Order: sequence, then C-alpha cells, then structure tokens
Amino acid sequence: MFSSRQGNIDLTLLGLITIGVFIGIILLFSANHFEWALPLKQLTKGSLAIIFFGALAMTDDRTIRDSSFPLFIFSLILLLIVLYYGDTTKGAQRWLNLGIVKFEPSELVKITLPLSLASHIHKHGIPIQGWPLITAITMLLVPFFLVLKQPDLGTALIILFIGSITLFIAGLSRKIILITIIATFATIPILWHQLHAYQQQRIITLFSENEDLKHHGYHIHQSKIAIGSGGLWGKGYGNGEQVQLGYIPEHKTDFIFTVLSEEFGFFGNIVWLMVILSIGFRSIYLGYKQPQVFNKLVCIALGCGFMLNAWINMAMVSGIIPVVGVPLPLLSYGGTSFVATLVSLSIILKLGHVNPKRQHLW
Repeated sequence: MFSSRQGNIDLTLLGLITIGVFIGIILLFSANHFEWALPLKQLTKGSLAIIFFGALAMTDDRTIRDSSFPLFIFSLILLLIVLYYGDTTKGAQRWLNLGIVKFEPSELVKITLPLSLASHIHKHGIPIQGWPLITAITMLLVPFFLVLKQPDLGTALIILFIGSITLFIAGLSRKIILITIIATFATIPILWHQLHAYQQQRIITLFSENEDLKHHGYHIHQSKIAIGSGGLWGKGYGNGEQVQLGYIPEHKTDFIFTVLSEEFGFFGNIVWLMVILSIGFRSIYLGYKQPQVFNKLVCIALGCGFMLNAWINMAMVSGIIPVVGVPLPLLSYGGTSFVATLVSLSIILKLGHVNPKRQHLW
C-alpha cells in the first residue's frame, strides 16, 4: 500500500507525524473540557488527508510535477474570489464559504506555491537566473500580496518565506539576497504606514503590554501567566486553571500552546519542540537525499515552512512577536490548517523516497 516504484515512504517521518497528531488530540480533548466533539471533528477532517495520501501514493512524481502549476493557478483564483466574496471573521476576509465546507484558500497556497516554484525551477535548471528568476519572483509576490490584502500578515509572511527558501535552495544570487534585505530594512517606515490600525496596535502592544491589560494586552498577559504557571512539570492533564476556567481566549485554536505549557510544563514544551524539529529536519534530510530537483526543493521548502509556522505560533503566544493569528500545526483546532498540514506532510512522504534496502529508524 505504501510502496512506489521509486521506493518506500519514510517510516520515521510517518511515526513522528502520528505522535504529533496524537498530542494534538489529547490536548484538544483537555481544552474542550473532556468532551469528544471537537477532537472527533478534527480526526474526521484529518481523514481527508489520509484519502489524499492514498491517491497520492498511486501517482508518479512526474504527474505531480506537471499538475503543480495548474493547481497553483487554481489557488490564486480562489484567493481572488475571497477578496470579493469571502466571509469576514475578526476583521479578516480570508474564508471561502461553499455551503457544505468553509476553508481558507491561503492554506492551499502554502502547498501549491512551493510545488509550482519547484516545477518551474526543475524545468529551467539550477542556479535560477534571468527571466526564469523574474517569473519565479512574480509567482511568489502575487499570492503574497493577495493574502496581505485580506489582511492576513502572518500567513503572507509564511508564504513569502516558503517561496524565498525555495529560491535560495535553487541558487539565488547572494547579491540579490543582500539587496533584498537592505531594501526591506530601508522601507520599514513605509511598510509601517501600510499596516492596518489593529496590526499596528498589536506591534505596539508587544512593547507595552502592561499598559492595557484589560483590552489589547489581555491575550498575551493571560497567555504568559498560563505558560509560566506550568513550571517544570506542569499542573497535570486537565488541571490548567487558566485554560479550564476560561481565562485564555482562543485556547482551542491559536493559543492551544498554553494548554500544553500549563498542563505539562517546560518538560512538555521540550517534548513538543523535539517533535516539531524532528519532523522538520527529517523532511529536509529526505529532500537533501533526493536526486530530482523537484523532489528536493519541495521536501525542503515544506519542511522549513512547517517549522516556521510552528515557531511563529509559539513565539506569538509567548509574547516574543506580535499576535498574527497563525495556528499551531497539528495541535490547533481548525479543519483547513489541520488538513493542509497533513497534506503537505503527505507530499513529503511521497516525494521523499527512501531506498527499501536502507530503511531504518533514524
């Protein structure tokens, strides 16, 4: 079932993903006051990724590569539709409601962008330069600005990072990288005035949280209390007072990291961090071993994107960066992000072929 003509799936990565999903379900069960409704919904939606992986396992790499650009165009069309007909939630118009299903097309772009860029680079060769490079940069900037328009700064930055890391691996000139970094810092004052008022407020709150604890600084202040109160070993499963008594807003979604921190403490955080890093670096390792440019770029880009997504969430919940509304992969409740994460990991399992004769634990 899990074999292909190129090799077998990596059992180590599959095991790590399973552990991550298990941790997410038990945390969601606690966050939902020991009721199975949300965990079962999460698992039901996650089953879509299993169906996807079953279909993916029967598809050869070339078909995936050839389908990448049409899927990317399709995801851009969905982003355009969202701008005009999308549902608005908490000030952001980023949901597409089809009646029977409601999802965020920006999550789809996190997958189709590295796939299409990798296909484009595979076709034109490494290092990427000239018109192929200009085309690739255009492919990156279009979804970035469409998602930024929603507005969804956190997801837009993740999309920008995933595309940039793909180009970097493809041999992007150091001169271009340096010019881009200098230009970014030089335009910070301009970028500041382009932010929405609530986005500016979140940045201000990061540096003056204690000045408005009842309003803008409430989320982060209560989150820090929950994280700190967990101590070394935590208060025990289901015993997190901040979470169970409702002091943490969005504790089932964006702030579910507080459940882990309060109930399992620093030790639980370390275990979770090891799971995140193991999945990410294992994906990068599998990509590094691939002879095909397409497979290599996709595995590395998606692996880096997975780790960045997790870091942004944990950093914002800990008060290191402003709140940007990015879910924690595998843990946060939410059908679109959960399914998209599993789909991206399924693609890594498919394209990160391993030699059956060399299959091992680590």
